[in-house]
Amino acid sequence: MNLINNINIKVKLGLLFLVLCISIAVLAYKSINISEYNKQTLKEVHSKSQTVLNMQDKIITPLYRLRELTQSLVMAPNSKIRVSIQEKMSILSLTLEQEFKKLERNKIIKEWNSYKDAINVTRSYLDEGFEEGAYINVTTSSTEQFNILLEELLKVQSSFLNNSTIAYGKASTEARDIKLEVLIVIIVVLILATFIGWLITGNIINSIHTVQQGLSNFFEYLNNRKDDVQKIEINSKDEFYQMAKMINQNVSTIQKSIKQNEELIKNATKVLEDLKGGDLSSRLTKESNNDALNELKVMMNNMIDNLEFQIQEQIYKRLEQEQILIQQSKLASMGEMIGNIAHQWRQPLAQISAIHMNMKVTYDFDKFTKEYLDTKIKEANTLTNYMSQTISDFQNFFKPQGEKEEFSVEKACRDSYFILESSLKYHGISLNFDVKEDSVVYGYKNEYSQVILNVLSNAKDILIERVIKNPEINIEIKTGDNFAIVKIQDNAGGIKEDIIEKVFDPYFTTRHKTQGTGIGLYMAKNIIERNMSGFINVRNQNDGAIFTIKVKKK
Repeated sequence: MNLINNINIKVKLGLLFLVLCISIAVLAYKSINISEYNKQTLKEVHSKSQTVLNMQDKIITPLYRLRELTQSLVMAPNSKIRVSIQEKMSILSLTLEQEFKKLERNKIIKEWNSYKDAINVTRSYLDEGFEEGAYINVTTSSTEQFNILLEELLKVQSSFLNNSTIAYGKASTEARDIKLEVLIVIIVVLILATFIGWLITGNIINSIHTVQQGLSNFFEYLNNRKDDVQKIEINSKDEFYQMAKMINQNVSTIQKSIKQNEELIKNATKVLEDLKGGDLSSRLTKESNNDALNELKVMMNNMIDNLEFQIQEQIYKRLEQEQILIQQSKLASMGEMIGNIAHQWRQPLAQISAIHMNMKVTYDFDKFTKEYLDTKIKEANTLTNYMSQTISDFQNFFKPQGEKEEFSVEKACRDSYFILESSLKYHGISLNFDVKEDSVVYGYKNEYSQVILNVLSNAKDILIERVIKNPEINIEIKTGDNFAIVKIQDNAGGIKEDIIEKVFDPYFTTRHKTQGTGIGLYMAKNIIERNMSGFINVRNQNDGAIFTIKVKKK
């Protein structure tokens, strides 16, 4: 067995092939011998059988034909026919003469000559015109001599047949002996070939099984079902030993690569977790001997660098955009403020104008006195003080607020109403407060009031645009467990369902661009949800839209 272990696979397979070739050669040699022997036997049997057939075809059958011609000669009706028959008889007799000589049997040749003499006697009778004698000769002596000749021929034929039978029996016996010999040779060759093949293939299969088991352990290691891989141990010094040695070296290299790759993947996972948490400072630092992973590492680091740059750029653009939105919002608020101031100043200006007209009429009628002048100046000052206070109130409402403070939700809502009060009255819009419970919140009061103002201003504009009869706005103020809640509802018919989800998008407006910028509700959503950690939403209810604003209570 040790000898087989030290032989390489090529020699093992060559030895196995050599045994196979020797086995095939032995069997082929025996088969050729059997074939040649069978060929000779068949040739002999065929030769003897052919002799019997030749005797039948060339002597017995023509002999019968000659007898028929002899009888036909006797029975021929005229001499012309007899001449034709005699010609045929002569030819046939000559042929039979040659065949009888080939037999080299004196007795048969003697009987043949006797039969020919009987035929010649019949012919001489016919030539002499003694037809009765010819007939008697044919039916008696000639027939008797024919039967004697035929009997001798059949004896010879039987002898030939017996020789064929003997040759066939001998061939059968020898074939049976050879068959047994071949069977013994086949059994010996198969046993020898099987034993040698079993030794060689058993050694190869054991080596294959060992390599297969080692590879199976390695694949289980790759699938994380094992922590380590056992080396493949093969005792033989053949190609499987070299294969196992090479596999062990590659497995060791792969294990090292896998550990490096795992460390790189863990590093990448940590970087991605930091990235998910908003930390853009982490980078992949681990190395791998895999070019693709190293390329991925460089790509990820470049991507994070690029992402960090893009985020900073987007933040800058967002801040810039928000500044533009804030500026646009301020401009829009300024326009609304000027309109609201105009509504607030309309009546005081009319009263001042009336005082001036009254002073002129009084002067024209010479009733202008110092006391009268003082009275009118006092009335005018009262009106101008009211107008100046209105400007101060508006300035305070829209003045930026730097720090958070505690404020009343109801007070903030009423301050917003004060800004729109004159405009609402001018357009015949009634506004009702339903204060179920006031709340104190902590945040930016002016920004919160501006949110309320934006919602009220939008409600006012839609009521005017749709020419609603008996227009009204209802403000409900109440408190929950954690939030102060304000609901503002109008009766303008509600918002279309296909656009209700877009009303808080920047620049979205249902009015002409000269009538609105579409940033009021967007800024309101930013103020409530980003600056005050609250919520704002809108839905349709009954015959109008209802805005719900929630901010955390103090």
